[in-house]
Amino acid sequence: MGTPAVVDDDLRELIDELMNTGPEDEADDRDFEESMATVLSMVIDYLDDPDPPSPELADWAAAAESGAQKVADGLASRVENLRRGLSVFAGTGRPEEAVLRKHAAWTDARRAEAAGIASAARRLREKDLRSLAARGGLVNPRMAELIASVSDAMESDVRHGHVPSPAQLAEVERLEGRVAVASVRAILLKVKLTRGAAAFAGRPGEEALAQALRGHAAAAEAQLAAARAFAGALRRFRALSADANSNPTATRVHKRPSPETEDDLAAPPPRQRRRTLDSGVQD
Repeated sequence: MGTPAVVDDDLRELIDELMNTGPEDEADDRDFEESMATVLSMVIDYLDDPDPPSPELADWAAAAESGAQKVADGLASRVENLRRGLSVFAGTGRPEEAVLRKHAAWTDARRAEAAGIASAARRLREKDLRSLAARGGLVNPRMAELIASVSDAMESDVRHGHVPSPAQLAEVERLEGRVAVASVRAILLKVKLTRGAAAFAGRPGEEALAQALRGHAAAAEAQLAAARAFAGALRRFRALSADANSNPTATRVHKRPSPETEDDLAAPPPRQRRRTLDSGVQD
């Protein structure tokens, strides 16, 4: 019995693939099925945890949501092709009908699981955002103030032509690394909070949550602005020091950042509950 004329090359290729699956392919399918079930169970368990997600878990949830959604979309497209083939062979009693029916059902079940993982991971990510919105001092306002105070001191020296000593310049440059770390954290936090606020803004009853997230994002932006000012002041500070090397008569001052400033910039972030994750969704 020949192939129906309505079967195009793409569908014929898909059918040939399914008709020629072997034990290794079936083993891969079982592994994939077990992996999906494991990840779905894991995300649901995390959702049931009364504690807020750790930063690592929140990052994992964001990646899991994105990855699972891609898997779900890809499987949805494959299900559509399988059902298209099934519509051609339905009622014929041919081997292709049984194979297409079996794989359409299996693939659609995995699509539903992937969509479930994406949904649960999204709720876990939102749980993290709700926790962040309720926290006070998510972004320490003193950090921006301290960075700004160091910038102002350097700018004052530049305006008055005071040349920094090598020791003073070295200490300010040590602070540069700490400011850079704080800036990276502020950038990541700002993006996370801004996107979260946008997601909640259109939902009924969630405007207060969105506003709280926007407030935290604004604090992160203030810290970034202070860091940018610090970077500019440091460039001018270095230039003044370099000019002094060719001008021995320049006036030198011996100033250094206060110990309080340096200690605060070096302070580690608050300790938070952590989890080790060894599983995720891959597409």
